[in-house]
Amino acid sequence: MQSLGQRLGWAGAGHTMADGWREAMTGIVASLVTLAHCLSFSALIFAGELKSGFPSAFWGFLVATVAVSLLAGTVTTLPPMLAGPRNPAIAVMSVLATTVSAAAATAGLDAAEAARHVLIALAIAGLLTGIGIWALGYFRLGQIVRFVPFPVIAGFLAASGWLLIVGGAQVAIGSPMRLASGMPAVAAPELVRLAAAVAFAALLIGLRRARGGTALLPVAIVGATIALGVVLWLTGSHDGWYLASGGGATVGAWSPLASLGGLDWSIIGGAGVEIVSIAAVSMVALLLDITSLEVQRRAAADMDAEFRSIGAANLAAFAIGGLPVGHALNPSRLIDALGGRARIAGLAGGAAMGLVLVSGIDIAAMVPRPVLGGLLFFLGLGVLAEALKAPGRRSWIELALSLAIMAAIVWLGYLTGIVLGLIGACLLFAASYSRIGVVRRHVTRASFAAPVERAPEALRRLAEEGDRIHVLWLAGFIFFGSSNGLYEEIRRVTGRGSPGRPRWVVLDCGRVSGIDASALLSLEKLVNWAAAADVVLVFAGLSPTLAAELAEARIADPGKGMPVFATRNEALEWCEDGLLAGDGAVPTADGPAELEGWLSIELGGDQARRLIDGYLERRDLAVGEVVCALGAPSDTIELVATGSVAVMVPGHGERPIRVRRMTGRTVVGEMGFFRELPRAASVVAEEPTVVYLMTRSEYRRLQAEEPELCARFLEFVVRALANRVDVANREITALI
Repeated sequence: MQSLGQRLGWAGAGHTMADGWREAMTGIVASLVTLAHCLSFSALIFAGELKSGFPSAFWGFLVATVAVSLLAGTVTTLPPMLAGPRNPAIAVMSVLATTVSAAAATAGLDAAEAARHVLIALAIAGLLTGIGIWALGYFRLGQIVRFVPFPVIAGFLAASGWLLIVGGAQVAIGSPMRLASGMPAVAAPELVRLAAAVAFAALLIGLRRARGGTALLPVAIVGATIALGVVLWLTGSHDGWYLASGGGATVGAWSPLASLGGLDWSIIGGAGVEIVSIAAVSMVALLLDITSLEVQRRAAADMDAEFRSIGAANLAAFAIGGLPVGHALNPSRLIDALGGRARIAGLAGGAAMGLVLVSGIDIAAMVPRPVLGGLLFFLGLGVLAEALKAPGRRSWIELALSLAIMAAIVWLGYLTGIVLGLIGACLLFAASYSRIGVVRRHVTRASFAAPVERAPEALRRLAEEGDRIHVLWLAGFIFFGSSNGLYEEIRRVTGRGSPGRPRWVVLDCGRVSGIDASALLSLEKLVNWAAAADVVLVFAGLSPTLAAELAEARIADPGKGMPVFATRNEALEWCEDGLLAGDGAVPTADGPAELEGWLSIELGGDQARRLIDGYLERRDLAVGEVVCALGAPSDTIELVATGSVAVMVPGHGERPIRVRRMTGRTVVGEMGFFRELPRAASVVAEEPTVVYLMTRSEYRRLQAEEPELCARFLEFVVRALANRVDVANREITALI
């Protein structure tokens, strides 16, 4: 059984109780930053006329932070963990507070009632956040959040950083700031507080950049609070410098369920967009924080488990007034900087904040406005800087999109900005993807042949005229951008051509995943152009769905001269046959005359007649007749005079696969014959065919009786093999 120390992640080989205390102290020190976050964020949301809601807001953030740190921190897959309110979500909450307070003022409610309505709206947002985060984890959908485009994430983070900066100025001077109505008039004391906040933010930034300075951030916060307090005590100037000058408990326990009496639900409903936005932004912010810690700690988190535990902890805190919180990135990073590695560090930090919660210390009356405002400046500038930079190179278009999303959020609101950002990201993706195109490879018949063994003169013709047959491998999803690129690519590669000289374009669609309606219109334009330009479009490898879509649009239609084949090889073979037939390169003579003419070229006239009459045996084959069977002894060489045979090997199941076709004036079976191995494939006649056989006994007689003729015959066979190797080499080169 594991000890308590082992379960908390610090006890074990080489670990002592002192190590556990040191781990705990790192969490306690880091909790000071989280405590400052809860305090400053509460002040940001409940500023000015809403200040009566500040104690309850501080309670809500603090109680939820303690609950998530202790409950989720116990089971997190990325320990140590400290929870806290999230910067982006806080920016939306401040917008919600403005919306609700304005509606409450219009309805004639006083400031206290306005603050109560804001608290209820935030509690509802917390409930939705907890349900949403937990549901993503429960249904194992946590990975979906990873597909949010980076410009959208960067834009909303940049907007959050900007709003935090504006909020920091608002907290420092103690007056609301509205970007749309311009900067308000600021009195001299307010300017002094603003300048002090800026100076404190600069100090924090300097410490963060200094070597080892991150560990001094809590010291700087406490030190600035004490130093400024001493200065104010000596000068006797306290008015306006503290959030709650004059005292009063900072933490005000409350329950949303006990505060529903007399609520104006129309005011809450009017902030529905902001409430939903808080939940959405909290989910994305949680993802970003966990992903950042994964990279920093070089560890992998179970996203679904993290979502389930943090969502459940938020739901547990809702009933006692908890507001939305999540994994706090900066305090967790601070634990790492201080040397904390064990789970107990985060739990100790949560317990320390729990002590503040139950003690009722009036922290607001102890922390000056410039410290809180400077902390918001510091956090906002950090978020803004990280949002506008990205790992690796980032295009100016993406950066411009992020800035546009930021501006839309600041001026129009989070939900509107995010929607516009998603639309912009989709358009940017479409434009970028269209530049890639769907053509993955392009070859001509001059370098890539169908698996057909042809007569030498036919091969020469195909080599000379091979640029009239084009093969295009297509891949990906064909949409409006890539389909037009395909049309332009085909026009470019086929060229003008000569009148009366048809060209063929094989479109291998074996890796095409789908097509949209707008792409069908571009393909119709391609079909019309091909008909006018004497180009034959040949489709191959269509999936059943794609074939049905193209057929319905009358694009891949054999009736309109656009044949469809199951494989690219079949389509290319059909094109080769069409080119040879049109150029008169297909042999038409009968068997004996064709064979004699062929061998006369290869061996010489007299030699050919002596070989045919003395050593070869004629066979006339019907369609489907087997020339030689798989596994049979290789005791003959077949010379195909006319017709064609297919080389077949066993396929999956009982259906054989045709790997090659041999037409007239080709040699079959020579490899097994000379290697004296069993047949590696079956050879079957595909049409009425005439072949001439040389048996092993006749070959031995040829060796003995006419060695010169035998040598010429061997040279002829070697040339046939060399031609095959040459074709194979050119095909490999074309595919590299």
